[in-house]
Order: sequence, then C-alpha cells, then structure tokens
Amino acid sequence: MVHIDGKIRIQRLSVWSIRITIVAAALFAVLFALGNHEFHVLHATTEQYFLCEDAANQLQAGSDYLTEQVRLYAMTGEWQYMDHYFEEANVTRRRENALEALRADFDGTEAFQALHEALVCSDQLMDTEYYSMRLVSEANGIDPSFWPKEVAAVSPTSADQASTKEEKLSKAQMLVFSDQYQKARTSIRNDVSQCLEALVASTRSQQSRASAIFSDMYLKLELGVCLLAALTLAMCMMVRHSIVKPLMSYNESIQRGEIFPVIGAAELQTLAVTYNKVYQENRETQMLIRHEAEHDALTDLLNRGSFDRILQIYLNGDSPFALILMDVDTFKQVNDTYGHAAGDQILKKVAKLLMTTFRSNDYVCRIGGDEFAVIMVEMTSDLAYTIQEKIDYINGVLSGDTDGLAAVSLSAGIAFSDREEPSESLFNDADLALYHTKKHGKHGCHFYGPDMLHHLEPDTEDPAETK
Repeated sequence: MVHIDGKIRIQRLSVWSIRITIVAAALFAVLFALGNHEFHVLHATTEQYFLCEDAANQLQAGSDYLTEQVRLYAMTGEWQYMDHYFEEANVTRRRENALEALRADFDGTEAFQALHEALVCSDQLMDTEYYSMRLVSEANGIDPSFWPKEVAAVSPTSADQASTKEEKLSKAQMLVFSDQYQKARTSIRNDVSQCLEALVASTRSQQSRASAIFSDMYLKLELGVCLLAALTLAMCMMVRHSIVKPLMSYNESIQRGEIFPVIGAAELQTLAVTYNKVYQENRETQMLIRHEAEHDALTDLLNRGSFDRILQIYLNGDSPFALILMDVDTFKQVNDTYGHAAGDQILKKVAKLLMTTFRSNDYVCRIGGDEFAVIMVEMTSDLAYTIQEKIDYINGVLSGDTDGLAAVSLSAGIAFSDREEPSESLFNDADLALYHTKKHGKHGCHFYGPDMLHHLEPDTEDPAETK
C-alpha cells in the first residue's frame, strides 16, 4: 500500500508507521498499567532507603566536621576553624537538617530513633567542645567581643581561669582528644550504624515483595517487546532502503561537493532532482559572492576583514613573518588636484605593483583609503634587505609619469614577528615604523627597532598634511 508507480512514498510509509506505533503503544500501556503500582512501591522503597542513608551520612559528616574544626582550633588557635565550626553548627546544620528530612516518613521507626539518639549525643558533646574553644580563646587573648555567644556563655572553673596560657591550651586539647571524648564519638557512630542496619532490614523486606510482583510484569513486557521488535525490524529495513541509504549518499555527495544521485523514495528523488538543478545554478554565484566578500572592489586585493583574519592566524602560529604597512604619500593632494578618478587609477597602479613585486604566497591587502598592507610569510628580520629592495623598486616605478598618472610614492613601516623588544602588538610596531618613515622624509621604509622609540618627536602635524 506504500508503493505507487513502483516507488515507495514516505507519506504512506509514515502513516503505516504511526498506525503500528499506536497499536504497540496501546499494548504496552495495558502492560504498564498492570505493574505500575508495584513499580512505584519498589521505586518509593528505594528512594526512602537512599534518603535515609544520605541523612545518616550527613549527620555523621556534620558531627565529624565539628570534631575536626574544634580539634584544629585547639591545636593551632587559628580563628578560622572556630568560624567554620559555628557556620556548620548554626548555618549549615547538616545534623539537624538530616533528621528533619526523615521525620515525615520515618518518625517512630527504629532507624529514626537511632539517628535521633546520635544527634542527642552529638549535641551533648558540643558542651565539651564549647569549653575547649573558650580555653583556647582566653589563652590566645582574643577579644571577648568577638567570641560566639555559645563560647561566651561558657563558665570555666576557677582553676582553669587561674591557669597559665600553656595550661589552658593543654587542657583544651585534652578535652577533645581524651578517651572520654572519643568514647562519645564512638557512641555516635554506633547509633548511626544501628540506624543503617535497621534501614537495610526494612528495605530488603519491602523490596523482596515488590521485586516478585515486578518480575511477573517484566515477563509480560518481554513478550510485547519481541512482537514489537519484529514489526520494527521490518519497518527499519524499509526505512533504511528508501530513506537512510539515500540520505547517507546525499551527505557524501555534499562532502565531496557533487550533485545528488537520484535514488530512494519518490519524495527524495524529487528532492535530488531539484537540488541538482539549484546546485548547478548557484555554484558560480557562490564563488562570485565569496570573492566579493574577501576582496576590495576597486583594486581586487584582499580587504580589511580578510587582512584581520589572516594576521590573527599568523600571530597565533609559529611561522616567522613580516607585516608591512604602507600608504600613498600626498594622496589627498593628488585627489584634490587631479580628481578622485585619477586617485582611483593610482590606487589600482599601486595594487598591481604590489601584486607583481611581492611573492605569490604573500598576502597583499588594501586596508583603508590609500592604506595597504602585506603579510610576507616565512620572512625573518635577517632578510630585511629584500623588503627594502621591493619598496625601492615600487617607488621607482611610481615616481615616473610614463603612464600619464601623477608621480607618487609609498611610505612603509615594517615589523618582523622575530623583532627585538616588541610592544603590545605587531600591528602597532609596524604602524610606529610607518610613522617614523612619514616623519623622516616619506618615500621609503623603516623597520621597527627599539632605538626608533628614542628618535620620534610628538606628532604635531595635521594627519592630512602628513600624508
């Protein structure tokens, strides 16, 4: 029913897929409804176990953390440990929060009672910890106005108050490291362990019953899955032959930049024919658009956007290169005297000379009105003379008037990627060298160097006059 004129129709195939899916979904819905209650029992039991186990661990962790901080304070006297202690005791409150999290579902159970006894024991132990921190605070001469209220409320014995600093510190450390203190810590751990044991016993009993019922539901699901698998396999074979394989072939064609083969379902064949027609029509248009986006319309050199991208690539790379910034000397006067049409012809002439003088693997760009740039690849500072020769040659040609155009010249500034004492950027260094050329007679080039910084005078000329 999905074949028309010998071709498989995706629309008909999708309709039959939906029908089969609805029937299968209805069957599975019945099976899930039968075991839904038992599954939720199993899930709820497991969640309660994790909740209680996490609460027990949180209570133990909170108690252990308090012990750790009070011992560190007793040993070092550093104020931050007492801050950590009371942040846990009064703000974080992991012990109290853990017990409250269990109260709704476990109040009255053996597990809850054991955990409650652990919290009571931990609270009782805090009196000893407060006393220890009071002795340490007094021994270290900490201003009582900074004491937490729990520490300030402690009343040391007269003997402890009269003792020396060393005796107070020793007594404080003994309180939190004594056998009696450790015995109380062991009692807390035992209560937490009793809680977990009671929880495990209760959970296993409930899970055993739920698992037995759930297993019966699982057998029924297996039967339904086998039936669905057979139907799905048949459907997948049709989809693979009519849709997946053609689409994979289309993807490979796109990667290779080729037209689509006309195969597969009827709709895909129509798509392939349409794509192939549009592909042929757009290929040349795309090439033209890309060229226009990357090149300057007047000179056909790379534009400023292309220059920025290429420069960033070489700045991030390891290959040595040179950056040459140039502009046409007195170009504004040429425009004002001969007109913009003549100015455009001069720019084209400069562009042509740059393209023919520099190597084919160098990047020649127009980055502004009369501003040009060249990125010379694989170029180090010891080859500076080759750049000098090229600039001199270009200026020699531009200075003549054999073609009827006004004589002009270029000022250039060059910076190498391997230059000495670079500033914040290669572009700025090349621009500084160009500025140096403009200040010292134009019609030539200078290379960036550290000595250049000491010979430059403040720029007091009008930018238009400088050019």
